[in-house]
Amino acid sequence: MATLRRMKHKRLMRIGVVGGGAMGCGIALELAIAGRQVVLFNTRAETSESARVKLERDAALLVETGLLSAEQRPAALARIRRTTVLAEAAVDQDLVIESIPEDLALKQQLFRELDRLAAPDTLLATNTTALSVTAIARDCARPERVLSAHYYLPAHLVPLVDVIPGEKTSPDAVETVRRFLEELGKSPVVFAKDVPGSVGPRLQQALIGEAIRLVSEGVATPEMVDRVLTQGVGRRLGASGVFDRLDLVGLDFITGVLRGSGRPVPPVLSEKVEKGELGLKTGRGFYTWTPDSTAAFEERMARHLITQLREDRAAGRLRTPTPESEE
Repeated sequence: MATLRRMKHKRLMRIGVVGGGAMGCGIALELAIAGRQVVLFNTRAETSESARVKLERDAALLVETGLLSAEQRPAALARIRRTTVLAEAAVDQDLVIESIPEDLALKQQLFRELDRLAAPDTLLATNTTALSVTAIARDCARPERVLSAHYYLPAHLVPLVDVIPGEKTSPDAVETVRRFLEELGKSPVVFAKDVPGSVGPRLQQALIGEAIRLVSEGVATPEMVDRVLTQGVGRRLGASGVFDRLDLVGLDFITGVLRGSGRPVPPVLSEKVEKGELGLKTGRGFYTWTPDSTAAFEERMARHLITQLREDRAAGRLRTPTPESEE
């Protein structure tokens, strides 16, 4: 524990990334752009070469879109050293991030090795989507340094990272990783306990399940479902979540929709409607709303949608209305 308390005040500069697939490459690239020295491990030379190609392609797109300068690109890529020797990604590192397939036995075996190879103050993070951190750290001699840093694909473009402790994870390890992620420009969400799947993956699973059900029942084609998401529901999620959106449309309205479709109304909704907490229109729902916060929310949503609409029209994905079309 004492070594982890010392680590709390140390910047994490040398990072090992185990697994150079799409997720691992994104993590490695982001770290390198932020000035970290990265060792990227793949089990085979051919997958290591595939990682090199992807890293160069992703970095080129960042330059093209202005998120990375042409001068920064070669320096960032030079900070990533690829290897097929696991020890090189674990020894002398401040942090090791694992991004291998979602197989509990495989991850347990890897963390046993990392626990043996890495120095006592090296933090070990799993990028698991659905597995328990506690279970992954089961065979580690130092489970207090094991936690989850769950990225969302593509890792170098999505700000959110879930930080999840295991049952024995040190609070100092959690705080060190949280601070580190903020230095990278990420938006970490720290969970209080081991929650397999956390929030994002569970929401995605529910969405995926309903999408597959709609297609299986013949309600819609895959193309229709994807268009509904990309052109409608998904667009708004970039600027609003679930609960502020519920407040926007009105909790009484949502309650009516659920009843009209024959679905049960969750008790939390019924209770709020009974108390007159209907959302924006009453000043209180899941959030407290003032005239200023309401105006700010509506403007943020409008600006977000305007940006997407402008991009679609510029790219020819949507027509730009013209006065000649008016009657």
